[in-house]
Amino acid sequence: MEKHFDIKKLINMKTRTLIISGIFIVFLVIGSSIAMAYTGFLDDNKSFDIKKNIVNHTEFSPKLEFAPENPEFVKYQRNIVYSPVNLYSLDEYRIGFIPAPVDLRHLSTHRQLLLSSSIFGANTSTPTHYDLRELNRITHVKDQGNAGNCWAFATYASLESYLMPRENWDFSENNLKNLLSPAYLEGFDLNEGGNMFMSTAYLTRWNGPIAGNNDPYNDSSTYSPRELGLPLQKHVQNVLFLPDRHGSLDNEEIKLAVQNYGAVWTTLYYNPTSYSSTTHNYYYKGTSSPNHAVAIVGWDDSFDKNNFSQVPPGNGAFIVKNSWGTHWGDSGYFHVSYYDSSIGSSNNGVFMAENTGKYKHIYQYDPLGWTGNFGYGSKTGWCANIFTAKSDEVLEAVSFYTTDLNCNYKIYIYTNPSSTPISQDDPVLTQSGVISMSGYHTVNLSSGVQLKADQKFSVILKLTNSKYDYPIAVESPISGYSSKAKANAGESFVSSNGNSWKDITTDSSYSNTNVCIKAFTDTGNISNVADFFAIPTSGNVPLDIVFTDKSTGSPISWYWDFGDRTYSIIQNPKHHYSGTGNYTVSLTVTNAIGNNTIIKSRNITVTAVTQKPVARSVPKVI
Repeated sequence: MEKHFDIKKLINMKTRTLIISGIFIVFLVIGSSIAMAYTGFLDDNKSFDIKKNIVNHTEFSPKLEFAPENPEFVKYQRNIVYSPVNLYSLDEYRIGFIPAPVDLRHLSTHRQLLLSSSIFGANTSTPTHYDLRELNRITHVKDQGNAGNCWAFATYASLESYLMPRENWDFSENNLKNLLSPAYLEGFDLNEGGNMFMSTAYLTRWNGPIAGNNDPYNDSSTYSPRELGLPLQKHVQNVLFLPDRHGSLDNEEIKLAVQNYGAVWTTLYYNPTSYSSTTHNYYYKGTSSPNHAVAIVGWDDSFDKNNFSQVPPGNGAFIVKNSWGTHWGDSGYFHVSYYDSSIGSSNNGVFMAENTGKYKHIYQYDPLGWTGNFGYGSKTGWCANIFTAKSDEVLEAVSFYTTDLNCNYKIYIYTNPSSTPISQDDPVLTQSGVISMSGYHTVNLSSGVQLKADQKFSVILKLTNSKYDYPIAVESPISGYSSKAKANAGESFVSSNGNSWKDITTDSSYSNTNVCIKAFTDTGNISNVADFFAIPTSGNVPLDIVFTDKSTGSPISWYWDFGDRTYSIIQNPKHHYSGTGNYTVSLTVTNAIGNNTIIKSRNITVTAVTQKPVARSVPKVI
């Protein structure tokens, strides 16, 4: 049977087929190009630690995430909405601990890393009884009066103890609590109450500590004469945040901290029904959240459980300093059972201080300190701040918070960055290390970095945690807590890989968020001192010598005179001596403020090869 074809339909079918095939090929080509470009992007990331030509986050970048808030803080905020938080205990003594939004519960999951570290030095064994009072390592008991300022008194109980017995200080809790109040531009939203994160913010921004007699305590005052320039007595450059206790005998980190650093800032739930006013002992076994901050000053493993009005399961107690005056407790102290369910379960800290002469200037954008964490779903994160030098200064140190135990860090310092923390030149300094403890830490730079007035410089951090996926500490506004946090474009940056950088303020969710990085400088210029060594310094001709520059003062150029009418401008040159003699070598180095020369007379000795005598045979005479 003969078939008939419609020619027009056949042509249309072929045409449609060709068009569809062409479109398919185009999609294949485009798709392959995108895949090749993306592969190249990833390969480039592997090749460079910090790549300079990628400045913005791309669609392939991991998503920036904010860490979940502390559940205790969420509960506190919920309670404050529905009913005012009561800062009185049932026996009318003032308490005042308010939980922070930062959650540190993860520290307790891998605390074995801490005990195996060097944070406590060589002294890692603890006696059965220890009491800072017996060692003159604790200052007098104070009275917080009719105000919820226990957190401020616990702060200085720790800091003053750290300085004992070498120095005996009485710092101003009045200045601490007032300057953090809503009455001040750099204050928190809380009219009363606080925590160790707030104290850390005040101390590390160099507002305190102030001497107590310069701003005496008044429980009803809200004003401190900041504009009078009250003298700063110390610089707080390090604060340790210990893991929470988990269990009645989980006490080793607290004991080691007391033994090595002094009194430990901590919290407990205070209920007068759990306190014996006759024996001055306390044991609470309920589930209520901590409401009072105190300081642990010692322990007694053999303290009889029968001393408590309610008998705990076993012996042992902490010795605790309170802030309700010497008329309360055992001259202001009391024993808390190891089996107490709340002590040490929500924040433990140690405050440290040093003299103020080490650094002259501080650069910072985080006056309210650590209020939250960023991460990219990974244990590694990058962050940076760009600062502008106020005068000719030397960058000496940087500080930051670590959000986990055993955090690996790498510091990059750049000068003259523009719109991102990376400049066209290589970093002027890189430095790395490991910090065992969570908290606030200052790292002294291996060499100073010269800065000129109005010169921009950046501090970049690569942080790698051991367990926790939010390594970047930030200051961010939180309603009812830190709503005064402010940020400007061009200050703080974050990155998932160190290659592409994001100005935090460009994200509408974090437009007033800054990274918690500070920089510390000294006024003036770096002294420039030339120095070098050579290997070897003698040998037979021809002789190859490697010269290594050991100059200080961040030199930017080198001029070598090898003493044989040859020269070099390489920092660490290799030189070939082809003639014998004693050669005097000189090195001139130049930095931003001038030059310096060192001359080493007859430093290199090149000797001729000694020919060994060759025995000649003498004909035998017959």
